[in-house]
This record gives sequence, structure tokens and C-alpha cells, in this order.
Amino acid sequence: MPSAKMEQAIALLLAHGDACATRLPPPGDAVLNDIARESGLPLPDDYRTLVQRAGNISLTRELLQPRAGREGRLNLLSAIVEARASGVPAEWLPICRDNGDYYCLLPDGSVRLWSHDAMFEGEWTDLPDWVVDSFINGN
Repeated sequence: MPSAKMEQAIALLLAHGDACATRLPPPGDAVLNDIARESGLPLPDDYRTLVQRAGNISLTRELLQPRAGREGRLNLLSAIVEARASGVPAEWLPICRDNGDYYCLLPDGSVRLWSHDAMFEGEWTDLPDWVVDSFINGN
């Protein structure tokens, strides 16, 4: 079950992103379970709810897309492999890619920007804070 804070962040995102939604259908539970199993990374309830209810919205950022297989430019499984090869710690879940940098969900629930050239920094207390800051506030 998602946190109340995540529900509020999703409501904001949906209110701002109506015209910016892609036609991609949201991933089902089976796809998310397969990704968790194949990647070895847990997919927390807040993340699952975000990608299932608003993961197709593209405002200032685009979420990596949890899809069956590894096709597509924003495919989550492919991005996990690429991120690990670039040096992203194996226990971090990449949720968004930006010019070779990755926003990652950490095991403690915080979100951190991993910069391939260490030029940028960013850390958020949790996923809802990152969603509001990155998608709504444009940071």
C-alpha cells in the first residue's frame, strides 16, 4: 500500500501532466514482479504505485519504463544493466536517466542522483519529495 505522501505526489503529477501522458499502458503486477526478480532489486509500494498510476507522464523528466523484456529507449531493465556498468551501486534502483546520470531509489527509501562525472549532486528524503521537486517544480 502506498504512503499518503505518495498518493498526494501522484495527485499533483496527474493534475499537471494530463497533456503530457504517453500512450504506453502502465505495467501490471506481473511485469513488476518479473523485473524485481530479474534485477534482484525490491520495487517498493510507493514506486509500484507511481509507475502504475502516473509512470507514463513526461513533464520535466521521464521515468524509466518497467516493461517486459528489454526493448525501448527508457526500458528499466536495460537501464539497470547500463547503470551498473557505469558504476551505479548494485543496490540502487535507477528510476530516471538524464544524460548519463541516474536518479536512483535507495534501499532506505531516499532518492539520490548518481552523476557519471560527479558534476551534479542531489538527494531527496523519499520518492514523493523527488517526484514533486523533479516533475512539478522542474528541478
